[in-house]
Amino acid sequence: MLSKASSSAFSERSKLMIWLLVVLVLILSLLLAWRNVEVKANDSAFLLATQRVVERASYYKQQWLLAKRTTPLEIDGQVLNYTNSGWVTPVDNSQQTSCVFWLEILYPEKEILGNEPFKFVDESAEHNYSCSYFYQQDKVVTINLIGNRFSAKVGFLAESHN
Repeated sequence: MLSKASSSAFSERSKLMIWLLVVLVLILSLLLAWRNVEVKANDSAFLLATQRVVERASYYKQQWLLAKRTTPLEIDGQVLNYTNSGWVTPVDNSQQTSCVFWLEILYPEKEILGNEPFKFVDESAEHNYSCSYFYQQDKVVTINLIGNRFSAKVGFLAESHN
């Protein structure tokens, strides 16, 4: 009788251990899958932000065309300077190149996933403009207006700048 009882207890413990192991494996799988989903969602948020920048730049170009190509042009209380092809430039009211001004115009939300850029890098030269905005998620958003070609892109940094 005693050996049947101990055998039964051992069997119950074995079943319990197997179930705990199965639950642990499922939880770990869920955590790994969640991390992948989170990374993809973060990447998508940054790609969406760059698309929004391009849409805003196109909106301002349309306004410039509707205003019969006048520059500077006042829109929503902001004086905007344009290139001869209709792209809004990062030249502010004091006629200085300002990446902060450009971001305020093209992406007034500034925040992506609740974070504002912690660093701005202006690599503009003459009439070619390039501004990079560094975010905490090891991502950089770069807005370029080079040779009358406008672009916005997101880059994924290899190391942390925290």
